[in-house]
Amino acid sequence: MRYRDVLICTVGTSLLGNLQKIDNERLSRDLQNHNHVGLALHLLQVSPDDRLLGAEINSITSIIRHNLLQDRRQLILLISDTADGTFIGQVLRQYYEHAKNPYRFRQVNVQTLEGLTDTAAQRFRTEGLRSLVRAIAKVVRLETSERLVINATGGYKAQISFAGMIGQALEIPVCYLFEKFSEVIELPPQPIALDLSFWLENVETFFALDQNELAENPTSHDEKFASLVDEISTNGQTLIGFSAVGQLFHETYQHWFAKQRLNILPPSTAIPPEKKDISYEDSNPGRLRGLQGFLEKICQLPYVTRINTFYYNRDLPLKPYFRPAAQGDPASVEGGYSDGKATTKFNIFTTATTPAQQRAVIADLCGRFGKG
Repeated sequence: MRYRDVLICTVGTSLLGNLQKIDNERLSRDLQNHNHVGLALHLLQVSPDDRLLGAEINSITSIIRHNLLQDRRQLILLISDTADGTFIGQVLRQYYEHAKNPYRFRQVNVQTLEGLTDTAAQRFRTEGLRSLVRAIAKVVRLETSERLVINATGGYKAQISFAGMIGQALEIPVCYLFEKFSEVIELPPQPIALDLSFWLENVETFFALDQNELAENPTSHDEKFASLVDEISTNGQTLIGFSAVGQLFHETYQHWFAKQRLNILPPSTAIPPEKKDISYEDSNPGRLRGLQGFLEKICQLPYVTRINTFYYNRDLPLKPYFRPAAQGDPASVEGGYSDGKATTKFNIFTTATTPAQQRAVIADLCGRFGKG
């Protein structure tokens, strides 16, 4: 049995609506003054099974009572990008941090999902659901999926549905409390057969989409991208980035790549990191601020054998990038580094002997260094 001690909970505003219906002068005053502590104390006087306390408290109570969590180390509340969402998030944080709560968590974090708002449908679709995917995927990277449970009971219907999809994709059990049920049901993660080849073959494109940095929609070259890409208009500019589904695909493939990394990356070299040669086209390692340290970090990777720079432009700012080297040798990967003003390009030589190993190297490098 896996030891699960972190609960991710999507949060709606049903609790606020319930509290506003109660005829209680002190409670009404605490609501009006946004007194989070006072409201939490009021909630602690009510049974956590009472429907008055809302979907989040009812479902979390059921999850704990059914031992779906082995410990209450951390509760992560994912709230909407609204004033009501922020308010309810703080009330629930006070409620689950309070020493008088028998279902207290040792740590409670409240995270706002940017763009998750019912006032702008386009922003909800292009930004809000992506924020949900990113937030959960970040927790997976920090904690591993084996320690997590997702409670997808609260929030917008689309948010609840998507949280369930994320759990299935990232191997996290998902719990849900139906309105007419008295206890949660668990949707165990299903085995998903994934072909990593599409992601690996286009990994530079996937990481560029993650940063909204592509100049051209990749769907024009490969229709498989059609459901994965959105064109987002902002400040008179069109940004090409992921749809919510695309964000989920990218995070899922990264998750599965991380699990299989040791099996698909090329073998380690016998050269210790401090002996790996870094040569500069002008023999000046200090010309570009931060470059030497960046290349030394790359040399720490076991499959890297040496690095040489071949290009410098003091007036060309670029994001870090990695791609197959121009000469076509699977052992070589081209990279770029910039301090925001100048750019140096370099070749990384590795132990890769096949194009598949080269693509795995690029995926690994993009994941480690290509998000700046």
